Amino acid sequence: MNSLPENIEIRNFEHGFDIYKESVDLRTRILLEPLGREDAASDYDFPEKDVYIGAFHGEKLVGTVILTPLDKHTVKMRQLAVDPAYRGRYIGLTLVDASEKAARTKGFRLMTLHARESAVAFYEKLDYRCLGERFLEIDIPHWEMEKEL
Repeated sequence: MNSLPENIEIRNFEHGFDIYKESVDLRTRILLEPLGREDAASDYDFPEKDVYIGAFHGEKLVGTVILTPLDKHTVKMRQLAVDPAYRGRYIGLTLVDASEKAARTKGFRLMTLHARESAVAFYEKLDYRCLGERFLEIDIPHWEMEKEL
């Protein structure tokens, strides 16, 4: 894996704190607003079970991803978002890697996700594979993908 710039740090954060609110703003701005959606990213969160992972430049949140356990062996990676000003710096790749490590540490054996069609090639390079047929989620084409951990 390529490395992050020295000034970017990956760490977990908790629901309900200021950083969580920043993650909702970032996810909403990156994932929903371009689609003309009026809902907030927090509308899709499960705070009692989600694991939140962030990429930080100093104290600024510049990337985020959520892990949601589905059962004792399977976890779903959701809402990966990187600030456009920080793209091309391996932050998304590093967040996926951190998610996989966190999932393995918690005993999960399978990672699933719903990838926007535009992101499928990114995940395929990381050994995720498409399952089934393309489907619409939030009115755009997605693919279910998975990877054994």
